[in-house]
Amino acid sequence: MTEIDQIQTFNPVTDLDKIQHYFNVDKKPFVIRNVINSNVDLKYLGKHFGHQNVIALNDNSDKETLLMAELIDKINLGKKYRLRANTKLGNLLVPQLDTTYLEKIKGSGSHLFDHLLSFGKTSRQHTLFLSTRDCTFAKHAHIISGLIIHLYGQKTWYVSKSYDSFGSIKYKRLVYPNPLYITDKNPTNEIAFTVGPGDMIYMPAYWFHYTHSDDVNISYNHFFTEKIQYYLNRTLLMFLYQSFTNPIHSFIKAVRNEPEEHIFDRQQVIDNCNKIKNDIQRQKALIFFRDNDYS
Repeated sequence: MTEIDQIQTFNPVTDLDKIQHYFNVDKKPFVIRNVINSNVDLKYLGKHFGHQNVIALNDNSDKETLLMAELIDKINLGKKYRLRANTKLGNLLVPQLDTTYLEKIKGSGSHLFDHLLSFGKTSRQHTLFLSTRDCTFAKHAHIISGLIIHLYGQKTWYVSKSYDSFGSIKYKRLVYPNPLYITDKNPTNEIAFTVGPGDMIYMPAYWFHYTHSDDVNISYNHFFTEKIQYYLNRTLLMFLYQSFTNPIHSFIKAVRNEPEEHIFDRQQVIDNCNKIKNDIQRQKALIFFRDNDYS
């Protein structure tokens, strides 16, 4: 069982071969401190993307469509909002970022399923996240891996010490076709670490995690898939289950104008909870999803 007692931490002077080996062979979460210089903040986003329409989650975890400039005004007034995996802004931002170090870590190669991420009108490989103070999320994992460049503010990450079992996943059919797997938070089996501007994180596919925003923060996420051997050797049951349940819906999402519209729909999840026939299971599901903060 792959397990970690603390997050592996590197810095810009760490030998690149050592980091690449950890990335390519060990396949565990890690962080590289102060790897890039970032000038991206709320003013930067307002200047470059203020005229763009975005879909944000408010304090009730409900979607709101508004201009980026309007969202920034609300954030500056102390309102609680979260911009989750915005692919439109991510694709606009990436040419303005220095991703040289990220590319050195990941390499130039791509895998079979990467083409699904890039298929359609907006590539899912480039996403922007923005959260305000006290925003958090359910503990979840993705079929894809991520290299995350933290650009502004501070955020605390909580990661499992090892791969969680397939049996620990809650409501597999309930969250379908959402591409997230969700499970219970467990502080005794998690490692916490805080990131700031210029830090880079590697989060492997199907490694469970969640975050808590210490203040307003911004990050760029580069998502990608692993080699097929990774899924077969490390996360076989999760991979097989998702391979059978999600590909058609993933393809449909890929041809949409704005994929982030379909990443989370709180009301749809609640509606699915209400369809559960067993009273006890239905109430447990409603409590779980209503008590989690998705904003």
